Amino acid sequence: MRKKITFENLIAMFRGIILLKIHASSVKKLPRIRGKIYLKNNGKLIIGNNFSVTSKPLPVSITVENQEAILIIGDNVFINYGVDIGCNLSVFIGNNVKIGPLTNIIDSNYHQIDMDDEMRPRKIKISDNVWIGRQCIILPGVTIGENSVIASGSIVTKDVPPNVLVAGSPAKVIRQLNIGDNWIRK
Repeated sequence: MRKKITFENLIAMFRGIILLKIHASSVKKLPRIRGKIYLKNNGKLIIGNNFSVTSKPLPVSITVENQEAILIIGDNVFINYGVDIGCNLSVFIGNNVKIGPLTNIIDSNYHQIDMDDEMRPRKIKISDNVWIGRQCIILPGVTIGENSVIASGSIVTKDVPPNVLVAGSPAKVIRQLNIGDNWIRK
């Protein structure tokens, strides 16, 4: 099914192309940005095809903090309003990922926990076909397996296996998901 081209869609597409061409290290075709987005790229920000942001009523914030940091966003990724992605080392978001409103994805605590500690960012990997619900927190060092669903309000502190539903604080596996081969989250 083809989407209808509207004036609003054209504006969102042009806005996305202009904004991301200025701030991203690499951006493929047809990004769409509706509403405000704050971008800070001091490292490498790579964005795939059909990237879409809807940031009404709250802006989306995407920050790549330093020259060593890399944030990769795959094809067909949708980010809803109020999402905050902070990258000090490495954040990888796979293809066909949907990120619900008010979610935080941070690979660092941004400061020392105690006097003898150092700031230690750890990589985050969100595999293909993942759906992250509303108001989730994805903490440093986490890998989320393909086709998994993170229920609203979950705090992900440990790796999530593929094809599962997790929920809670901290997030725990609730059940296996029946996902067919080549199924794509839309």
